[in-house]
Amino acid sequence: MTQGYVFETFESKAALQAAAADWLANALSDAIARRGSAVFMGSGGSTPGPIYETLSHANLDWDSVHVGLCDERWVDETHPASNGAMLERTLLQNNAALASYTPMKVAGDDPFNAVEVVNELYLEAGLTDVMLLGMGPDAHTLSWFEGGAGYEDAVDPATTSLVAAVKAIESDVTGPNLLRMTLTQPCVAYARNVLLLITGANKRAVFETAPDDAPVSIMKRAAGQSLTVFYCD
Repeated sequence: MTQGYVFETFESKAALQAAAADWLANALSDAIARRGSAVFMGSGGSTPGPIYETLSHANLDWDSVHVGLCDERWVDETHPASNGAMLERTLLQNNAALASYTPMKVAGDDPFNAVEVVNELYLEAGLTDVMLLGMGPDAHTLSWFEGGAGYEDAVDPATTSLVAAVKAIESDVTGPNLLRMTLTQPCVAYARNVLLLITGANKRAVFETAPDDAPVSIMKRAAGQSLTVFYCD
């Protein structure tokens, strides 16, 4: 396609979620067949939860799958906003309980002091085979929030770090949890398969009309032909 990525439309959110679980399972299976292992990076949010629950039942060689996070709020796993806790409740169950998992939140109150530690943990996992992303109405993806502290580090194509700490500017989108850790732009660029979920006409308009320097536009260019977009109204 001329835009360099695949765009598929679904009639309902349930249909999108079922197709996404199947897409992820196939991509992970292909990676295992090719390399003997697979690395999956997942995002939080309300849409991925049912996808993870379905994916957890997939007939895969899960003990060959390593799971991590695309981004994380800097909160403990006991906190309701923890992406890691959601991933453990939904994906790392059933057949997928055999997968290995690297949290993104480590000890300490300041993610800026933890970048080196988290970077080392994520270096051990290796390059991402499959990445699941969402997008906010402000055009952010991952925890790439324009104007926030650490944003330029996160989207820097020349960074040698897999992760960056950020402090977002508070908004209706961010909520109160402003301190985050996120994968960086090169992680998206080197990911072999990237699936972006978009729900609602307003978000589709944001995706299609966002300026070139918007986070989702940076992601789109970085992912290139590795990007698939699943959309429903």
